[in-house]
Amino acid sequence: MTPERWAEVKAVVARAMESPIADRERYIALECGADRELRREVESLLSAAVGTDSIPGARAAVAAARASLATDGDSALWSVIERALGSQYEIVRPLGRGGMGAVYLARDRALERLVAVKVLRPDLAEAAESRERFRREARIAAGLSHPGILPLHTFGEIDGIWYFVMGYARGQSLAERLRLEGTLPVGDVRQILIELTEALEWAHRHGVIHRDIKPGNILLDEESGRTILADFGISKLKGAGDTLTVTGVVWGSPHYMSPEQGIGSSDVDERSDIYSLGAVAYTMLAGREPFAGVGSEELVYRRLSQDPPPLRTVAPSVPEDLAHVVMRCLSCDRAVRWSSALELREALGRMSAAPTAALPEPLRDLPSFGPYAILWFVAWAALAFIMVSSTGDRALLLLVALIVPVGLLLHVWNIGRHGLTPLELARIALWPPEWWGMWWPRALRRPTDLWARLPWQAKLVRVVLSGFLLALPAVVLTRQWLVTSGGAQSRGMRLDIFTTGEALLVVTTAAVVAGALWWTGRRGLSVADAARVLIGATMPSPEWNRPHVARLLLAPPGSISTPDRHSPADHRRAIDELVAMLPTGSRDVGVEAARAAQRLLVTVEQCDREIASLARDANPAELDRLESQLAALQSSPQADGGERTELRQMVFHQLGLVRRMHARRDALSQRRAHLFHLMRGLWAQLCLVRTVEAAGPGSGTDAIERLRALCAEIITELESTGGGAEGQEAVGRP
Repeated sequence: MTPERWAEVKAVVARAMESPIADRERYIALECGADRELRREVESLLSAAVGTDSIPGARAAVAAARASLATDGDSALWSVIERALGSQYEIVRPLGRGGMGAVYLARDRALERLVAVKVLRPDLAEAAESRERFRREARIAAGLSHPGILPLHTFGEIDGIWYFVMGYARGQSLAERLRLEGTLPVGDVRQILIELTEALEWAHRHGVIHRDIKPGNILLDEESGRTILADFGISKLKGAGDTLTVTGVVWGSPHYMSPEQGIGSSDVDERSDIYSLGAVAYTMLAGREPFAGVGSEELVYRRLSQDPPPLRTVAPSVPEDLAHVVMRCLSCDRAVRWSSALELREALGRMSAAPTAALPEPLRDLPSFGPYAILWFVAWAALAFIMVSSTGDRALLLLVALIVPVGLLLHVWNIGRHGLTPLELARIALWPPEWWGMWWPRALRRPTDLWARLPWQAKLVRVVLSGFLLALPAVVLTRQWLVTSGGAQSRGMRLDIFTTGEALLVVTTAAVVAGALWWTGRRGLSVADAARVLIGATMPSPEWNRPHVARLLLAPPGSISTPDRHSPADHRRAIDELVAMLPTGSRDVGVEAARAAQRLLVTVEQCDREIASLARDANPAELDRLESQLAALQSSPQADGGERTELRQMVFHQLGLVRRMHARRDALSQRRAHLFHLMRGLWAQLCLVRTVEAAGPGSGTDAIERLRALCAEIITELESTGGGAEGQEAVGRP
């Protein structure tokens, strides 16, 4: 908060305290207008002065709040928190600030783990209502034990400081990722939405409405890969008297709250959270909020009367089924929205990228009809010629064999062509089933089939298995036919040739499959991921977006292979390749981005080396050993001699050194993660520049400026922390 802003807050509070109590609410509304942030600060200070109703009371409230309303680096508040919590937690740095308090990163001294400590602002702690709201947030969080919800460890009050301790998610918030990358890949969006709906379904099942779902309250945990929902500060319990929420008062974030929440309605249910989640999804896919550019006053009425612009008009590349799911979340009529998070989760799980939805409605049943008809005909025809000797019976079986192929022809005749040629209709009818993963003629594969992007090892396994499944029954049936017909003896044929052929088929197939499994094991794939790569359906699905699987897919023609999400070096490689493909008009900023990526890579690799060294010298086992040794030395002070005292002091100092090294490793890990997030942002912004510039020269001006701003941010970050010079000698090439 700037000094000018602080002076404005103090002036409004002082004049409000001079006004009659009956007119105070009207005066605040008149003075603050549409500035909700100013109104919240003024009302929080006034609540701290409840019971004084005097100018001295207002001044006391202002004085008590001065430290906590200052910037995050204010040493006064920091020292107050350290005095109150220092025996249990070592405060490391601020993580953020909200309307009710601040959140700090801290180290649990007893358990040697990082935690997040949320502290109620001292001025608000003077008001019973604020304390109860803070306590209720802790109670709600403590009652929601779910992997997708930030856990709460403890709650308490020490020397007037109200706090609770939460789990710490290493990584970044969704808001930060969107700031760096603009938009997210469709696969990532689906996965994030699925995990958020699971967390919401759990909260709703326990009677909790979140009411503040926004990118800033969604955390992306680097260690587990999970999406975590945080901040239940303004949540509501269904069926309970919500005495802390006043009808007509708006709580939440304007661009993400539902229409009913925007007018301060007390009738807010699960569908309000569904709307907010849809707004988050819209932002992830379109790179902007649903009603971006609309003023705060107009936003309330716009949201009540109409739906946002259709998602596919803003982001045409979004699949139609996903766009439909998101837009249903954002209906202004809540009766149209998904009725529950579980229903939304099931809809997300049913989605696929199959092109069937793009076909005219009458043709939706045509794909895969052809393979079924062919299989039906071959099976019955083989039965007729191999198992039946009577001409009449054979004719009857052949008649049965023609039933499904004739049915296919009648179906095509009935539905019409719908502008397609007979050849195009035949290709659609001969598409493989969506679950198919084996070999299929390339000309007859679906347009979105991933076969062309599979590594050659996976293609080899699928081709060999396809041949095995066709050849083995053919050999067995041929041998059986020769035996039953007596043809083997009459032609002097040896049946052991067929036995040898069967054995050779089995051994060859087993060897190829074993080699492919070894190959997937070397690349760190689980059994499920290995099965997906080697024999899984080749239609696009969320499973193919799993990081370990996606990195094995070849890049589509004319594009760059997507970098491994966990490899800075691979991001550097992908950025280099992408820069070489940029149009001339954006090549300069591309070279600038490549240089920034190289400097980031050098600094990240330095962090990795130092982290590895610290992990070796200051590992948890060493900490435990030193703590146990020190405890043993301190257990019998009466037996202390000069050597024992000296040894105890030496172990004490060694333990302190190892703890500092441990803290240094954690700090480096956080810095390394932040730098890697910046590199991912570079890659995403470069992709956006290339996509926009492809529409025509000069069309990507905004994207280029955002990329240039990100490059400047990276250079400033590296130079401010001493990481700029290390990469200077290594940036000779773009």
